[in-house]
This record gives sequence, C-alpha cells and structure tokens, in this order.
Amino acid sequence: MTQGTLERLAALLADVCGAPVSSLGPTSAPGVTPGWDSVAMLGFIAAVEDELAIAITTDEALKIKTLGDMAALVEAKRGG
Repeated sequence: MTQGTLERLAALLADVCGAPVSSLGPTSAPGVTPGWDSVAMLGFIAAVEDELAIAITTDEALKIKTLGDMAALVEAKRGG
C-alpha cells in the first residue's frame, strides 16, 4: 500500500472516530483505536466510498480488520 493512500484513509478515519491522525497507522483496528467502534466503522466505510468514488460490498467490509486492510482494498479497487 502506498503512504499516500494510508494517509488519506487515516484522515478520513480521524474525522469519523475522533482519534488523532498521528495515532493511526496500518495496524490501527476497531476496538483498540479510540473511538473506532462498529458505528464508526460504518461511517468510515461510507466516507471512503464517498470520498474515493468506490463501492465496498458487505463481504469486503467484513474482511476489513485494520486500516492497512482498508488501504489494500482501496488500492485493489482503484487499480493501484
């Protein structure tokens, strides 16, 4: 995954869950990242879809366990 993708997603996640961007990295995950719970996850997915003009299926969403997983999914969908 590229650093740019990870930084963009970290900014979106920070907006949704309120965690400082500086605290977010590829291993950040729901349950261990302050504010990132199941409700924030839904908001994060919606923000990613809106911001990056991609669609994330339910099956894909269920496989996202970390910010790095989201970055890998985004890059795969964008042909990166």
